[in-house]
Amino acid sequence: MFTLLTGLHGRGHSMHLVCQPRSLLEKRARDAGISVYQMAIRSEAGLLSLFRLMVVLRKVRPQILAFNTPRAVIAGNLASRFSAVQARIIFRRVSFPLRNNPLTRMKYRLGIDCIVAISESIRSQLLARGIPPGLIRIIYEGMDLAHYPKRNGPAYRPGTPVVIGTIAHLSSEKGINHLIEAASLIPDAASRMRFVVVGDGSLRRELEQQVRAANLENCFQFAGFQENTRDYLTSFDIFVLPSLSEGLSSSILSAMASSLPVVATRVGGIPELVHQGDNGLLVPPADPPALAQALQCLAENPAERLRMGQRGRARMESEFTLERKIEETERLCYSLVQQP
Repeated sequence: MFTLLTGLHGRGHSMHLVCQPRSLLEKRARDAGISVYQMAIRSEAGLLSLFRLMVVLRKVRPQILAFNTPRAVIAGNLASRFSAVQARIIFRRVSFPLRNNPLTRMKYRLGIDCIVAISESIRSQLLARGIPPGLIRIIYEGMDLAHYPKRNGPAYRPGTPVVIGTIAHLSSEKGINHLIEAASLIPDAASRMRFVVVGDGSLRRELEQQVRAANLENCFQFAGFQENTRDYLTSFDIFVLPSLSEGLSSSILSAMASSLPVVATRVGGIPELVHQGDNGLLVPPADPPALAQALQCLAENPAERLRMGQRGRARMESEFTLERKIEETERLCYSLVQQP
C-alpha cells in the first residue's frame, strides 16, 4: 500500500492517508510528503469512527475513497455519503476467505464500486462468497526493481554453508515450524546449511524452543523485524516460504527481484509467482519431508539456483514492476470517476 500511495503521489495525485497513530506506516507516509490523519478504528460500525471519518472526508473532499483494511469499510462507506466521494474501492490483499454472513456480503457489495484483488486466488475466494465478477479487478503487486540489483553470478562460496532465508511474520499461517522440522530431516544440515528467519511475531519464542529441541541452534538465526530487508536478501542463496495460506507474497516478490530461487508451498497466490522448475520449486503445505527434499536439491546444485534466480528476476521485469501496478491502478481510478 505504501508504494502505491507514494507512486500515485509522485504522478501528481493528491493523496491522503487515514491510519493508526504512531505506526511505521504513518511515519513513512509523513516522510514522503503524504497528508496523514491519525485514527484508531476499533469497531467496524462505531459512531465515533463514523463521525471522525466524516470530518476528514468533508475536509479533504476526495474523488475516490480506498479501503485497505476491512475494519474501516462500513464506517468509511457511510461517512462518504456526506461528502463528494465519487467511487469507493476495497483493496483485498489477504487470502483468508470472507466470512459467510449477511453483514460481510453487504459490506463488500453495497455502495462499493470495485474490489481490487492482488491475485487470481483471492479473486476466486471473493467469487465463492457471492461477490459479482464485474465488481472484481485483479491488479498484481509490483516492486521497484531499482532497489534490487541483478545477481549475475552464483553467490555460492565453496566451503561455506548454503544460506537459506525467509522473511515472514512469525504467525501460524507462515508455517515456519514446518521449515524447522524440514531442517531436522536434512542430513548434516547444521554443518552444510544456515537458516535465517527475518521477522517477528507471537510465535517467535515457541519457534526458538523448537530449534533448540531439534539441536539446530548452530544453524538457525532469528534476526527479528527489519525495516530494510534487502541486505539480508543479498546474503541468501535460497529463499523459502512454507506458508499455509498466502495472498500474493511480497517477500517472494522481493526474493525474485533479488534473483533468488524460491522454495515455497503450493497455496493461495504463490503458484502465480513461482512456476515449478522455472524460478523455483513448489511443495505441498505442511509437508516437511517434501520441503526438506526441495531445499536439499537446490542446496546441492548452485548452477540450478543461478538459473532459477535469473528466471525469477526476468519474470519480475516483465510482469511485476511497480510502474505497471501504479499505472493499472491509476487507469482504474480514472475509469471510475469518469463513469456517467
